[in-house]
Amino acid sequence: MLDMSFQGKEFPGYNFEVDRSKIKELCLAIGDDNPLFFDKEFAIKEGYKDTPASLTFPTVLNFWGYPEIWKRMTEMGINIKRLLHAKEDYEYFAPIYPGDIITGTVAVESMRDSAAMEMVTFKSVYKRGDETVLIAKMTIVVPGGN
Repeated sequence: MLDMSFQGKEFPGYNFEVDRSKIKELCLAIGDDNPLFFDKEFAIKEGYKDTPASLTFPTVLNFWGYPEIWKRMTEMGINIKRLLHAKEDYEYFAPIYPGDIITGTVAVESMRDSAAMEMVTFKSVYKRGDETVLIAKMTIVVPGGN
């Protein structure tokens, strides 16, 4: 059963230094062989200042940068052994590059608890200095029953 008092709660922020190897690792893991993410010279020719992070990189920011998310979910009453990933939404405002120090904050945007399922959406805001570079939303579902 979800602890609904977490609705709207923001967790302590964290910093993550974007590492070129993490960009490459994610792309290799998902089978994305676009040279934009592997070859700095190619990326510069394409108009970037370096190899940008791929569009699904917020997953790395969330789980490598804020591994406490699992503890927070458990505190909220989420059975992390049964959760399903429902969806991700990303709103980019600027590219993210190797060497960037990204500050992330995670908040519980919405919660729903019923006999059929529990559903929680987390909203993460990522900044480089004072500039918001990305807003990401992750929705998870825990089916009802045992």
